Amino acid sequence: MMSQPQPAAAEPVIDATREANLWFALTRAFSPPSSWPQDLPELLRAAFSDLSAEAACAAEACAAAVEECADPLVPARAHAALFVGPFAVAAPPWASFYLDPEQRLMGPVANAAAEAYAEAGLAMTGAQAEPPDHITHALEFMYYLAFREATLGDPVWRERRARFWRGHLGRWLPLLVAAMEKGVGDSDFYRSLVALSRAVAAATDATLGAAERAQA
Repeated sequence: MMSQPQPAAAEPVIDATREANLWFALTRAFSPPSSWPQDLPELLRAAFSDLSAEAACAAEACAAAVEECADPLVPARAHAALFVGPFAVAAPPWASFYLDPEQRLMGPVANAAAEAYAEAGLAMTGAQAEPPDHITHALEFMYYLAFREATLGDPVWRERRARFWRGHLGRWLPLLVAAMEKGVGDSDFYRSLVALSRAVAAATDATLGAAERAQA
């Protein structure tokens, strides 16, 4: 979605720097396995080691699943079954599926996400493979906002992050995670990612304010 700054070094307290690392790692975990960075296990362990015991345990399980998988097609198939298809999609990765009663792709929910990006100085381009309300765009946007707060120290970036969480991502991430849990099958990585995402949602509610949850 954007030209990405590199994540800052982890801090032992919950602040913008640590949040940036958290969202950076979670974005990579939700990305297609073919694009996973080689250091994904290290990213996960470092980002979530002191968030909570639940998060640290889930991150370790995700990291171990990556390291122990000898066949790259295994996570690729699991990712496709959850998020891509080609037939049934177990966990549609677009906010529109959960927040729009008519489930219109590129409709008002996607437009609202694009407007939030534009307000923060980011623009979606025609080269983007997914609509603005895709989960990886939303996670990466949270990373970008936290990174800007960490580097600039301007509270407007925290305000934007809280508004996007409460009004958008926080409303549907738990619903996506519930769908993932139902369709995850025998994938150790994605089963652990379910637990990790729930821990992140709980911590973000505590940090930025609870979102008004959409109805499944």
